[in-house]
Amino acid sequence: MRLTAPVIDVSTYDMNTAYVSPLRQQYAAQTRNRILDAAIDGLKQGDLEGLTIAKVAADAGVTERTVYRHFQTREDLIKAVWPRMGARLGIPGLPQTVEALLAAPGRIYPRFDAEAGAVRASMYSQAGREIRATANPARHQTMTSLVAQARPELDEAARRRRAAVVQIIGSSHGWACFKDYWGMDTQEAARAAQEAIAILLGQMPATANEFKAKEIAKDIEGEKS
Repeated sequence: MRLTAPVIDVSTYDMNTAYVSPLRQQYAAQTRNRILDAAIDGLKQGDLEGLTIAKVAADAGVTERTVYRHFQTREDLIKAVWPRMGARLGIPGLPQTVEALLAAPGRIYPRFDAEAGAVRASMYSQAGREIRATANPARHQTMTSLVAQARPELDEAARRRRAAVVQIIGSSHGWACFKDYWGMDTQEAARAAQEAIAILLGQMPATANEFKAKEIAKDIEGEKS
């Protein structure tokens, strides 16, 4: 049996609502992610100081024209790299509650281990800093808001100072400092970060047993997802 495709009368078809097949959408998404993954993997090698469309295209095995089809400018590509790295790390986004902020190091520190090369490159390379800077405004707003929720008695300047410290402790910079300069393993580093954040927010730090229970619950939740 011979299969034929349906014929569409383009003279009367609304091009603004043109049908795009799910298969084509899936292929486009895969290509976009391949481009972003090439940029991230390049960070591991430390060779993206001059992040260019040509270099990323070559690493992704696509043409420059294909890259431009997904990202109109280099800036658009840079902005998209950070969310893609978060997706690869399994980080759902910025915490929206004080409880989520306190739990964050226990969740994200082990994931930093899994992509340590790319995470460290994003911290120390010029291209990496440029990529991370695109998320700064949202991070600042979220951290300041959560500090205000936990410590409403603080004035604006005090909230800003605490938000800055909380952000650094809970970030990859905190993870790297605990591990590199204090020789902590990932679990100890996460607990140190959680204790420090709790104190800054006026919360009671979790005891060793409570921290262990949360880690077990987190592992169970991960197995279910």
